[in-house]
Amino acid sequence: MGAYVLVPIVIIIVLIVCGVIAFNRFGRREMAQSDRLQYADRPTLRYQVPPGQDPVVVVTGLRRAGYEASPDSEPGPSSPIVIIGASDAEPDREAVRRTLEDLDGTNVMPNESAEVERSRVRFVDES
Repeated sequence: MGAYVLVPIVIIIVLIVCGVIAFNRFGRREMAQSDRLQYADRPTLRYQVPPGQDPVVVVTGLRRAGYEASPDSEPGPSSPIVIIGASDAEPDREAVRRTLEDLDGTNVMPNESAEVERSRVRFVDES
């Protein structure tokens, strides 16, 4: 009877430990990528995500398009800033602009939020 209770408990503990390890690795990998993008000598673009647009959609869309993208780790305004880089050279400003304009998922909660008016994509240094 004791073994029937002990085995599920051990399995649950092992799964929790594996989950914690996986979560920590993911967190370290994201922090390393963010730090790499914030090196002063690396050419990057900074995009301030407008209110109503989901930053996760922006980062995911840019990564799918082949760019390195990460939220800015420094505290800032209410709309987060996404740092965009390319692995081989300075990111092409107009190509990144087209990628950002084509992203779906403008609203955080599309069924509940009002339509967000999209203006021309502008980077922080163009403001």
